[in-house]
Amino acid sequence: MIYPNEPVQLKSTYISLDSRQIYEPQDTAFFAVRGLHHDGHQYVESLYHKGVREFIVEKSAWNGPLAEKAKSWTNTSIWVVANCIETLQHIAHVHRMSFGLPIVGITGSNGKTTCKEWLYTLTKHKFQVVRSPKSFNSQIGVPLSVWGIKAQHELGIFEAGISQKQEMDRLESIIRPEFGILTHIGEAHGKNFANEAEKLEEKLKLFRHSKKLIYRATPATSAIVIATMQKNNPTCELISWSTTDPNQSIYVYWKITGKISQLKFQKRNQSEPFLSIQSYLHDEASLENLSHCLIQAHMLGMSNEELTVAAMGIKPISMRLEIKEGVRNNQLIDDSYNNDLDGLKLALPLFKRYEEKKKVLIISDFIETGIAEEALYKQIAQLVENQKIEKIIGIGIQIERNKHHFKQINTYSTAESLVESGDLTSLHDSIILLKGARKFAFEKIVNALETKTHCTQLEINLDALQHNLSYYRGVIGNNTKIMGMVKAQAYGAGAVEIAKILQTQGIEYLTVAYTDEGVHLRNNGIYTPIMVMNPQVEEFDKMVSYALEPEIYNFSLLAAIDEYSTNQNKNIKIHIKLDTGMKRLGFEMSDIPQLMDELNQMPQLWVVSILSHLAASENPKHREFTLYQINQFKEAAQAISDRLGYRPLWHIANSAAIQNYPEAHLDMVRLGISMYGISGNSVEKNALENVLSLKTYVSQVKNVTKGETVGYGRIGQFEENGKIATLAIGYADGYSRALGNGQGSFEINGQLCPTIGSICMDMCMVDVSKINGIKEGDEAIVFGRKIQLGQLAKSAQTIPYEMMTGISSRVKRIYIRE
Repeated sequence: MIYPNEPVQLKSTYISLDSRQIYEPQDTAFFAVRGLHHDGHQYVESLYHKGVREFIVEKSAWNGPLAEKAKSWTNTSIWVVANCIETLQHIAHVHRMSFGLPIVGITGSNGKTTCKEWLYTLTKHKFQVVRSPKSFNSQIGVPLSVWGIKAQHELGIFEAGISQKQEMDRLESIIRPEFGILTHIGEAHGKNFANEAEKLEEKLKLFRHSKKLIYRATPATSAIVIATMQKNNPTCELISWSTTDPNQSIYVYWKITGKISQLKFQKRNQSEPFLSIQSYLHDEASLENLSHCLIQAHMLGMSNEELTVAAMGIKPISMRLEIKEGVRNNQLIDDSYNNDLDGLKLALPLFKRYEEKKKVLIISDFIETGIAEEALYKQIAQLVENQKIEKIIGIGIQIERNKHHFKQINTYSTAESLVESGDLTSLHDSIILLKGARKFAFEKIVNALETKTHCTQLEINLDALQHNLSYYRGVIGNNTKIMGMVKAQAYGAGAVEIAKILQTQGIEYLTVAYTDEGVHLRNNGIYTPIMVMNPQVEEFDKMVSYALEPEIYNFSLLAAIDEYSTNQNKNIKIHIKLDTGMKRLGFEMSDIPQLMDELNQMPQLWVVSILSHLAASENPKHREFTLYQINQFKEAAQAISDRLGYRPLWHIANSAAIQNYPEAHLDMVRLGISMYGISGNSVEKNALENVLSLKTYVSQVKNVTKGETVGYGRIGQFEENGKIATLAIGYADGYSRALGNGQGSFEINGQLCPTIGSICMDMCMVDVSKINGIKEGDEAIVFGRKIQLGQLAKSAQTIPYEMMTGISSRVKRIYIRE
């Protein structure tokens, strides 16, 4: 049926504007949106044949052979409208107004998505919450978000973003929020407004029917907020808060102590705070966003106790800054999520972590900043001038027009023209920061620079790593040092990048297994002291040249280092390893008298530390033996220190012992696998964040009939008709053969899919019979979300250490920062 008018409501449950993302065709309405570079009408016929039975098309495009052919389509509804987007917005408005749940509307220049996600985190255990997916805050994103409201929902949280006048009028009609949050007002999206005041006034239109509005009172915004709201919605209660002015509605107190921030909220004319919350967040922008959310959650009826628990689950929202290995020994910092001035200011300091490399900056035009072009690029040039950047490359016609502001810059009109120029091939041994707006397709530049490995990749979240490090700092206190274990490529996570983070965070020592590992770190800008666990006599010269410190564990090695130091007339730092029960490396307790005598005759050797290793600190049933080891070590270390006449650092606690045996903290602890969020301790599990995520992709999907077999040896068998997906990972990538035929699972589209058949060298197969919409290119998570590494290791009858270190070098490592 063809309807020459707008629908009041749709027959379908789902809405799609993307022909590639339709998973329930029979129950999906397709909006044939026309844009500058695409026209959804060209996909209508193919979608009809795929099962879509409801279409919204535009009068101006609905003509010719397709319109005639569609008259014969059966059981199909085709709505012919003037404008698909306006129809979508109208339908979303009608849908929203049919529900009476409280809605929180969020707008501002920065922090909308963060506030939305954090408010959701705070409230999700008390309410059934519907919220905007990702950053869906545009003229299309908002109606798609609001369409998600269902009868079971008790609270809605939606963000709204605008880039020009009149846009908020439409979004307000769709969201119609009862509560409002105005986030930080900055320069973003200022291009189409006369000034900052006009932009703020337009944003405040979102709250024309709101009952309460939360905002941070500042000299730049307070007067405009008050005047605009008095004009547009005089009955709205304005809840202003400030960290400096106690005369605002709420006075907010922030105090940062170590890894914890304390936030207290006190209403005007009240003597006691109504909220007192702790958080792991530290920077002002995060604390501002969190304050908005805590005040709003309190207004929704959540208690201090509920928010105390929920707030500890708040963490930064990933903006997908990625650090990648590049060709010709380059390293890429892909920070092309946004390219406003604030983002550039935050990204430029990342160069300082790579002092050993040449610095290259690739930037695009800065769009929608609201700053006059001449002044904008003059400011950008000033920002980068003091960064000691060897090469700057600009993409876009604006930056080309303004290249005279830069001391040196090569400019290109497009990313394609840069790639085709060959300029990128001259870059080597560099750290390359990419900051480009999405429209400039910086992925083409990244593709030209990135090391080509297959699509399976290990993601390492560096912010989660820092969080975990801060947690352990809090556990051990200020008087105990940390030695970070970066042997075996930091357990497979990548020694250089992990060492850089640990060095930046002030780790006192690093440990590698072999000399060459230490040399590699030194050649990549690591200056933190490094202990070598397995030094070789023939490498003493190299160790001394690179300031590496050997672990000495027997008399022959001690004699060799003594002879070398005497012959070279050099003082050398060493670490003495004692065996208190591990029975691996180290001087036995019976060796201590002789060891003390010999050390006393070797004044050119300086004992930096005395260490031992616990055999079973993770297992409570071996507690008595572990305590015996600790006591043995303390007695021996004390005797050696007394004889030396000075006290070296004492350390015996490994990752498991940090939480389980506080008495083993001593002068230093050795932090290894737990820094990645992997722990068997229940307290640590709740406090730590997951650092590692291993991901691959679906290569092919196949139907399998009853009785057919899958894979080598015909081990995988189907007892009824089904479907498999072949994934691009196998035992050569580190996915154990022990995980074949149902012993392992992958998370695809949020659901667990068991393996079927044997694990092959380069791929494996999973059963996806019960999941709709699986397609080639879909992401498959090996571990990192629903499947944790410890759980997977148990299924493979091994330990997380083996799985981490077994991840092949051909698997791409990508480092994520928030």
